[in-house]
Amino acid sequence: MKRYLFLSDLHIGDGSAKDDFKYDDAFEKAFNDFSLFNDIELFIVGDGFELLETERVSQFGLIDFDEIVKKLDSDIILEIEKQHLKVFRALRKFGKHNKIHYIVGNHDYYLLKNLKIQEKLKELIPNLEIEPYYYDEDLKILIIHGNQFDPVNKFSVNKKSGEIVPPLGDYIVRYMMVNFDKKLEQFLPDNVISDYDNVRPTIDLFDWFDLIMKTHDLSIDLLEMWLIEFLKMMRSFEAKEWMKSNYPFLSIFSKLFLNNFGGIKLGEFLVRLIMNIRSLKNTDYLMKKANKILSGNLDIKDYITGYESEREIGDTDGVIMGHIHRNNFKIFNFGNKPKYYINCGSWKPVVEKLKKGVFQRKNELFYALLTFDGDIEITTATINSLRRREVII
Repeated sequence: MKRYLFLSDLHIGDGSAKDDFKYDDAFEKAFNDFSLFNDIELFIVGDGFELLETERVSQFGLIDFDEIVKKLDSDIILEIEKQHLKVFRALRKFGKHNKIHYIVGNHDYYLLKNLKIQEKLKELIPNLEIEPYYYDEDLKILIIHGNQFDPVNKFSVNKKSGEIVPPLGDYIVRYMMVNFDKKLEQFLPDNVISDYDNVRPTIDLFDWFDLIMKTHDLSIDLLEMWLIEFLKMMRSFEAKEWMKSNYPFLSIFSKLFLNNFGGIKLGEFLVRLIMNIRSLKNTDYLMKKANKILSGNLDIKDYITGYESEREIGDTDGVIMGHIHRNNFKIFNFGNKPKYYINCGSWKPVVEKLKKGVFQRKNELFYALLTFDGDIEITTATINSLRRREVII
C-alpha cells in the first residue's frame, strides 16, 4: 500500500510582517497523527517555506535576481526555524520514518539554486529531497507547483539573446516590499498589512484600500500611493526587459501609460482593465492546463524553463498543483479512463470580498491524501473537516 500526503503554499516565514503562518500547533498535531503511518510520503507542493517575502531579501534591495540566489545565506532557514520550532519538530519526527519531497515553487525558488540553503534544510529535516517537480512512474502522477503556467511567475527565454529571463512576479514583490510596504508600515498595524498581502483576486485591492482608508481614517490615499509605485515599477529596466521578452507588442502599447501619459487616473484605468481581464478567466486556470497535460495535448517541456530536472515525465493520469491558493479536486474522463487534478490550496490566509465594503479573512489548512492499494482512493480535507473522498479504479 502507498500513501501520499499533499500540502501546498504553507508560506512559513521568518516572523516579519509578511509571515502569516500562525498554525504551528495545528501543524504539529496533524503531523503527529500522520506519523503513525510508516508507509506515507509527504509532498510539499511548492512555497512551503517563504524565502521571497522575508526581511533578509527586503534588505538586499533591488539587486539582480541571480545575485540574490548567490548572496542569500543559509541563516535564513535558521531564522524561520526560530519562529516555527513546532513545525520543524513535527517534520523531523515525520522524516525519521517517512520520505519528504519538497517541490520548489516561486516564493522559495532560491532554495533550488542555492546549495547552502539546501544543505541547511536537509541538516534540520531528515529524509528530505528538494526537487523542481516530481513524476511518479508507477501511478503516473505529475506533482508541480504551477507557477510554471503563470505568465507573470514563470521563467522565460529572451528570443534574441537566448538568455533566461527571471519572473516579473519576483521583481514586483521585491519592488513593492521596498517602495510600498515599508511606507504602509507607517500608517497601519501588522494585521492589516497582512490582509493587504492576501487579498484575492488582486483586482479587489482597489475596494480594500477604500475600506481601510475609511475604517482607519487615514489622511493619505492608499490607492494612489500604490498605483504610483506600481507604475514606477513598470517603468524600471527589469520590467521593460521582461515585457520586451514576453510581450513585445504590448511593450510598445505600454508606453502610453508608462510615460506619465494621462496621469494617475489613466494608470488606474489601465491597471483595472488588465486585472479585470485576468479575473474574467476561470479562477482555477491551472485546471485547464492540467486537462491539457492529462489529455496529452501539452508538452510540459515547454513550461519548465528554470525548473529542469533529469526526471523524465511520461503519460500522466494525475496532476497535483498549488500556487493559486484555492483548493480543487476534479475528475476528468478520457474515454473510459478517469484521470484527476488536485490543487492543494493553501495554509496562507485568503482575504475575499463578500460584497462592496465587506471582506472576509479565511484559513483552510487544506490537504489531500492519496492511498493506492490496487485502486486509488483520494481524500481531500481541511484539518478540521472532511471535504470529499473518491475511489478511482
